[in-house]
Amino acid sequence: MRRFAQLIAKVLVITALSMATWLFIVRNSDKMAQGPEACKVGYVYDGDTIAMRCNGRPEVTARLQGFDTPETKEPGCDAELAHGSLATDRLRQLVKSGPVEIRRTGRDKYNRPLIRLSINGEDVGDTLIREGLAVAYRGGARINWCKRLTQ
Repeated sequence: MRRFAQLIAKVLVITALSMATWLFIVRNSDKMAQGPEACKVGYVYDGDTIAMRCNGRPEVTARLQGFDTPETKEPGCDAELAHGSLATDRLRQLVKSGPVEIRRTGRDKYNRPLIRLSINGEDVGDTLIREGLAVAYRGGARINWCKRLTQ
């Protein structure tokens, strides 16, 4: 009887470890499948939003993390649209200029992938911030671009 109990205990431990491993793989498969070559930029919507294609799956919209650019879809004023268009054009230039690396960092409140995008080893957010086309952003209240650009 004691051997039977030991055998059952071993089976339960092995089953629990197997299930934990399976659960880890399922929950992290998105991150594990992604590497520098796994995803490609499909389209640049604006200065901080792109469409990407990963591993033959349908295109998904992704939010670039760490910075914010003015809106072009629903701008609050003409200055925001103009500045947002410059940021969008610059991101498109950057994407065409060299090797692109996409690194997933999580998901936003709309369930879009959050990513860091690097070109030739440099984060595009750092480039756009340095060039005055974006500001650093870590979440929180939305930036009032019209107020910021007309001061």
